[in-house]
Amino acid sequence: METFHNLFYTPIYVAVSGGFFYARGLNVMLSTMPEGGSAVDMLRSGEVDVAQTGVSRSLVELDLGREDAPLHIAEINQRDGFFLVSRAPVDGWGWKMLEGASLAPVGFTPVPWNSLRAAMLERGVDLDSVELRPGLSAQDAIERFRAGELDYAHLPHPQAQTLVEEGVGHLAAAIGPELGRICYSSFAAMPDFIDANPQTVQAFVSGFSDALRWLAAAQPERVAERVSPFFDGLSADLLASCVRQYQANQTWPASALIEEPSFYGMRDILIAGGMVSGRHQYGRLVRPEFAQAAVA
Repeated sequence: METFHNLFYTPIYVAVSGGFFYARGLNVMLSTMPEGGSAVDMLRSGEVDVAQTGVSRSLVELDLGREDAPLHIAEINQRDGFFLVSRAPVDGWGWKMLEGASLAPVGFTPVPWNSLRAAMLERGVDLDSVELRPGLSAQDAIERFRAGELDYAHLPHPQAQTLVEEGVGHLAAAIGPELGRICYSSFAAMPDFIDANPQTVQAFVSGFSDALRWLAAAQPERVAERVSPFFDGLSADLLASCVRQYQANQTWPASALIEEPSFYGMRDILIAGGMVSGRHQYGRLVRPEFAQAAVA
């Protein structure tokens, strides 16, 4: 199950549509989490076996004293995949230009804001001087941006690129290159599922690793063709433009292995933002042996 449906998660769609799971002997049924749902709750209930989520959710579970937090088996996104879209042209743009401007950060989950917050602080932005408009849905933020009520919108692709191609927005900054490699999104499963089904988990991670290798070598147009069934109504050119930028930003890993620096980079961003309190260790939440075997 994917938590959100977005081009940011292209590796998932490539793995499914490309038959990479099937080639490893699995019939994977992909679903999208219903509005108001919880990936952790659905994993815990057994409604889904593997979910696209983030280490953030498992870290929060440990903070709450829930020792059966989902464990992470494969990395999906190795960098933040969100962008700042500006109403004004961005020639000579700098991060300090956010001061005094209105900005709608992503409202459907707190993790992108924590990441954006870290990038803003890294670039010396005075957060108190930014006119934040929190809590907006992506669609509400887009509508207010189009109406001229926002100076900046914080969005992933394809929403960000759509505004650019409409001529109402300009890409001011990509957050991913500002922060470098962090384990932003990954596949997770419950500890008891992993222990009871190690061969299935290995086949899943190996199939996903095959998809990542294909994705790393594929041209944007070929990737766009592969994912287009998941994005009805979006042109091949738009999809290819988004994929091209994500590839240039090294958003997707070449390997499914979650590395320790990547895990700690994400954890420390969440701690600094107040979303997580415990300094939980890599070995407590990551099961790297499946990705290591896939790489080998």
